[in-house]
Amino acid sequence: MPAPSDHGRLGTLDDPSQPPAKQPSSAALRTDGDDGTDPELAPTPGAPGTPQRQHSLLRWLVDAHWLGHWRTPALLKLWRYGAGSVVAFVTSVVVYYVFFSFAHLGAIGSTWVAFVAGAVPNWILNRRWAWEKRGREGVAKESALYVLVSIVSLVASSAATKATALAVVHTSHTARDLLVTFSYMASVVVLSVLKYLVYDRFVFVDRRRSGTATASGHVTGAQ
Repeated sequence: MPAPSDHGRLGTLDDPSQPPAKQPSSAALRTDGDDGTDPELAPTPGAPGTPQRQHSLLRWLVDAHWLGHWRTPALLKLWRYGAGSVVAFVTSVVVYYVFFSFAHLGAIGSTWVAFVAGAVPNWILNRRWAWEKRGREGVAKESALYVLVSIVSLVASSAATKATALAVVHTSHTARDLLVTFSYMASVVVLSVLKYLVYDRFVFVDRRRSGTATASGHVTGAQ
């Protein structure tokens, strides 16, 4: 049987009785990229020339991005606690020196005023920033424990500054002010380390995790 000629084939394709062949739309010619670009040619995150969201210097420093792969939740919490303690420390030391040297409030009175001045920002930064506690859940118990720890720390700081003031009573006025202020600074540093352990174990505890862990332990024991 003779093969159909080209004219026959063209005639069949051009036959007006046949429905026209559906041409692929421009959308069908696109690739699977959401924006119509070839995913193989689209820039990948991190590729040269791709705009990346950069951290500001302040955020890089404050949120401890400089720790790199050492930036674990535990170290981040410790860093934030330390930063908050520095803020409270500077505040309380300045207030202490002003009230002790210029207002002549005395060692114990100046300690109380300075301690309160540093405790307020310390509470806010510790709860909301270091331990990332939000809402009012457990705030009453946390506040009570925080006040208790603060009172114990206040008594210890008062005893340290009073003992130093009595020990250097015969020195010059400037030397006495500096030594008593230094004793207050030293007591704050030592107590900050102890308070971190107390805060982490007893005050700013994630009670949801603790409850989950306790429930899991009971289930495991029952099995």
